[in-house]
Amino acid sequence: MIHIVNGDVVGNKIVDLEGDLIVWREMYDFGPLGLSWSKEEFIKKRAEFFEEKLCIPSSFFITNCQAQNRLLRDLPRTEEIVLWFEHDRYDQTMLMYLLEELMSNGFRKLSMVSIDQYPGITPFYGLGRLSSNQLKGLVDLRKRISAEQVKEAITGWHAYNSKDANDIEKWIVTENHSLPYLLQTMKNYRNYFPSSKTGLNEVEFLALYLIQQGIDQFKELFKKITERRINDGLSDLHFAAILNELMRGEQPLLVSNEKLPNFSIPESNAELEITTAGLDVLKGRRNRMDVVGIDWWVGGVHLHR
Repeated sequence: MIHIVNGDVVGNKIVDLEGDLIVWREMYDFGPLGLSWSKEEFIKKRAEFFEEKLCIPSSFFITNCQAQNRLLRDLPRTEEIVLWFEHDRYDQTMLMYLLEELMSNGFRKLSMVSIDQYPGITPFYGLGRLSSNQLKGLVDLRKRISAEQVKEAITGWHAYNSKDANDIEKWIVTENHSLPYLLQTMKNYRNYFPSSKTGLNEVEFLALYLIQQGIDQFKELFKKITERRINDGLSDLHFAAILNELMRGEQPLLVSNEKLPNFSIPESNAELEITTAGLDVLKGRRNRMDVVGIDWWVGGVHLHR
């Protein structure tokens, strides 16, 4: 049995389970995506993006991706692969990626531990909230991944990587949905596109609104955002990168008294302030696109202006 998990928090808690353990480290909920690229191009484009947006050294990112891809490719095909992924967008995008990779590499004995709640734990943010014993108890509750579920994940991954946002809408309507949380994830995907009125997506709008209401320290703001958007699985680094995009140019929507968290500075409790331009965008008097522009990816859609 081989366990694949998202993140070291869960990995460290189940490290002594029977079988081998792989901790997958990537962030498919944002950054460049495209099925027309070779694997090398795919990794290179994402490495360049994350170096720019999160200060992750591109060489480090490339080495990690190449190493885990080799590890996946070299696994014995006779072993059962258990995928540990919760309900949020962060995990569900990774689940799609891995199911396509596993199927294309000839793996067929696939099962998953995938939950969105646990008795006595409310609200349930994810598997990382469970103790080691609680997590280990879920192994016997794992479910076999059916051929229909694999197909849904693969077609979903293709739609998610498409340059045309309408392909997600088509997938939502035409695909048979049997994976427990993927359909809702793909519906939530639409929240990350800019509003025609303000040019802000839902996370950006909520962040500006909360800052304007006085929640201006990064840690408290991140806590409030994740409480309200429990299905996103936003990391603090992803959220910091989103805010940094609003602080670009000569008329930033936000200003900060220090740098926000990134790979090099994992801890920061910067104080944020909304500017006059930010208030104008928040109130719909101006559009973000005309003030700070945009250079971001939502799935395979490159938003650039």
